[in-house]
Amino acid sequence: MKNSLLSAAGLALLISSCFSPHAAAQTQTTDLPNTLLGWRGVELYSARHQLSAGYGDWREVGARGIYETGAHQIAAEVATMNRFNQDANYLGVGDTVVLDPLWYASLAVGAGDGATYLPRYRADAFLHRKLLPARNLVASLGMGHFKSPDGHRDDNISLGGTLYLEQPWVLQGEMRHTHSNPGQVGTAQYFVAATWGHHKQTLVTGRYGWGEEGYQSLGSLGAIARFSSHQSTLTVQHWMGSDWGIKASADNYKNPYYRREGLLLSVFKDWP
Repeated sequence: MKNSLLSAAGLALLISSCFSPHAAAQTQTTDLPNTLLGWRGVELYSARHQLSAGYGDWREVGARGIYETGAHQIAAEVATMNRFNQDANYLGVGDTVVLDPLWYASLAVGAGDGATYLPRYRADAFLHRKLLPARNLVASLGMGHFKSPDGHRDDNISLGGTLYLEQPWVLQGEMRHTHSNPGQVGTAQYFVAATWGHHKQTLVTGRYGWGEEGYQSLGSLGAIARFSSHQSTLTVQHWMGSDWGIKASADNYKNPYYRREGLLLSVFKDWP
């Protein structure tokens, strides 16, 4: 299994679990100053979503970056957004570390600036193990904690796997159980995903998630509790040159209270 695939998998887990509601590339360059030799990727993005039932639009802009030092990959994201007619900012940082040839781990923390739809703080940790003779199956065990400014909290545990087939396919799946308080609400969520393509050329990823949510803040509009939802996402990442490219991601989310459709566009730069 290529290191670039493992790095992308670790980063994706960090960002999807702890970073702003919403990954990374690597390339080659030889003319960078020494101060940049540890950088692995940067990305600037903008997102816009439309919601039904009079909940207004979502808008978001942000930046992501990955820095590598020794056995560690440090990922960070900063974002500013407006959701449910409430402005907010978010900061997340995470570290993926190689423990030995078979094991690696990731830890991420993040915090909002007071908006109820963002965490006051959250933390997520994952332990990953390569399996099969070809080491092309990665099993992942995760735990997370989310504390909201309104006092609500979530604790979750997850089990997932990523299977690297002969190029151009990568398959993923995860199941997650969440315990929400107040109310002692237990829910389960699942997702499956498939990626087709070649690194440094074009990658296409389809993802589908479904299950129950125990709690969701609607900002100043209140909150909804214990409901089913599902979300489908299609992402296309294309390298325009040897070390930069563009990415577009369209998603559709639905629960009994509203529907959300949106698009994220980004430009990225990567290094070896």
